[in-house]
Amino acid sequence: MDTETRVHGAPWRWPLLLSVIFLHVCLPSLVLSYGVLLVNSVALGVPPWLSLATPATFVLTYGLTQCWCRDAADSWGGMAGYRVMAALGLLLVVASLLSCAFIPCLWHPLAYGVLGGLGSSLISAQVDAVIFETYDSHLALIRGLCFTGQAVGQAIFPHIMSALINSYGFHFSYIVLAGIMLQTLPAIMLLRVSGNIMRPMSFSRYSDLSKTYAIFNNRDANYYSAELQLHDLSKKCWKSPSDDNLHREEELIEVYDDEASATITPPPSPEEKRRNIFGVEIMPEIPEESESEDENEEHTENDKGRSRKKRLSVAIKRLSTMGDNFSEYISKQIRKDSQGSSNNSYNENREYSEVEVTYDNISPVTDVQRERIFNSFSFRCQSAYASMRRRIWMPSYRVYRLKRRMTYFLYNVNDTFIKPLTRSLSCWRFYPSLLLCFSKLSITAIMLVSMPMLASQMHPKISLNESNFLMTLHGFTWVCFLLSTPWLAQTPKRNFKYIAVIGLAISTAACFILAEARNHDMFSIGCVVAGLGYGAITSCWETAIQDFVGARKWPKLHSPLETLSASLLAVFVLGLSFGIKQTNDLQYPMFILGIVLSVVTFIWTILSVISIYVNHVRNWNCGPRCRLQV
Repeated sequence: MDTETRVHGAPWRWPLLLSVIFLHVCLPSLVLSYGVLLVNSVALGVPPWLSLATPATFVLTYGLTQCWCRDAADSWGGMAGYRVMAALGLLLVVASLLSCAFIPCLWHPLAYGVLGGLGSSLISAQVDAVIFETYDSHLALIRGLCFTGQAVGQAIFPHIMSALINSYGFHFSYIVLAGIMLQTLPAIMLLRVSGNIMRPMSFSRYSDLSKTYAIFNNRDANYYSAELQLHDLSKKCWKSPSDDNLHREEELIEVYDDEASATITPPPSPEEKRRNIFGVEIMPEIPEESESEDENEEHTENDKGRSRKKRLSVAIKRLSTMGDNFSEYISKQIRKDSQGSSNNSYNENREYSEVEVTYDNISPVTDVQRERIFNSFSFRCQSAYASMRRRIWMPSYRVYRLKRRMTYFLYNVNDTFIKPLTRSLSCWRFYPSLLLCFSKLSITAIMLVSMPMLASQMHPKISLNESNFLMTLHGFTWVCFLLSTPWLAQTPKRNFKYIAVIGLAISTAACFILAEARNHDMFSIGCVVAGLGYGAITSCWETAIQDFVGARKWPKLHSPLETLSASLLAVFVLGLSFGIKQTNDLQYPMFILGIVLSVVTFIWTILSVISIYVNHVRNWNCGPRCRLQV
């Protein structure tokens, strides 16, 4: 099918689109709005560094498991697989929230962070797979709508959490929050990929293998390869080349739409139809029949019947002789060898003689004697030794199965983490990309989570309702930037790095403003600036990295970027926790975060300047001659 035709004819599927947006409103708010829970946990006596470790653990679990969840979506996804795995992820999220209601706050990083991060990662992988399968022609617009849903959730959920805590208390508010998250189950049930919408092979995540498979089956004529294409010579016009229908695109498109094979492959067996080089079928040779052949067939059939009767009579004779000798064999269990003349010399030279065994010299073993043997100490020792030796030297099938599973797990870890990591570390473009991904995660898990706590440290102190309003203001400025999504959808990918640099610079300025804020006005300005910068980074960081590393290296670097950036965030939060222990002031980590973001901004500014020089300035200075050389 032509890709352009599919792009213009792709449906929007509004129920699925609304369910995806609703999931992005609810689930990411577990991290984006965690600052409200942090303020209330600190009021109950929990150290701030421990409360800050919970969203960091959430992001770490999400980053480490995202590659496995994505592979699970590719392997097990389908008409019902996406919904089953997303429902399982929702069950983990609800279980994490319910467990937080009944355990101490010291264990919240494990329950809320590990279980919630695993469930969110599983749901996010299924949602991304459904979006990629259904809306691949409108992917930029759909992602913009998803980011808009996250901004709306970040503006709404602080007020919802505050109302739940005021009404039900801190611990029991988790139960009501779990019930709210459970309402996303109908939206998960709508995550269904339509069987009528099939994306072309070029959009597959395994495009290399899919192209080879398509060329092998002659399914797609748009691929360029070194393979020889076989054509149907029956459409070839040998009289006039102008009437040749072999290479007309209209007929080829109709043939491919009907999923018919347009080629002729060599027959696998002589029984099938064969064609010569001109496409004409070669009829098989038909042997002539004669009367002599009929007579020979009748004679062969009579001979076969006689041989069958002879075999049956011989078998009956053997059975009769065996039946006559059964009584003798039972009464006298004697080993009777052949007594022929040829074996006499062999029997005379044997060192032993045959012993006749009868029931007279054998005493049968009764049940009492058998029970005594089994209950004896020597028999028990021998059986215990034999079983121990069998377990040590001859492992059972369970041990073999356990070893096989461990081997499969190690190979999976090698293919998922170690091998992509070794490839990524050998590419210099991986390191600036890692810094940009780490900056996005650090802004999410540190800046947004710390903002309600920073509001309580202002002079005069900002109330929780005022801080929730400022978080809503942060989400509103994020939505204001997302209004430019249609423009971003038409922007070339090479220009996204410039927007990402602008977002990094704005977020760096917001970190320093929040670190130096002392009153309500400065804090509100910092929230507005932070929302604008966060919107620019979240919308452009992934596309900027894709363009920077290249389309071929991006699938190989995607998983290491997620795992290493999440690991760096956990180490960074661990280092900040020592400073928070001494000062109990969250403006100190905000200042450190501003320094880190300034370094990342400087690196990406240099890369952007080099890109501008290579793509624009050098071509302008050299003129058309340099352009022709390039």
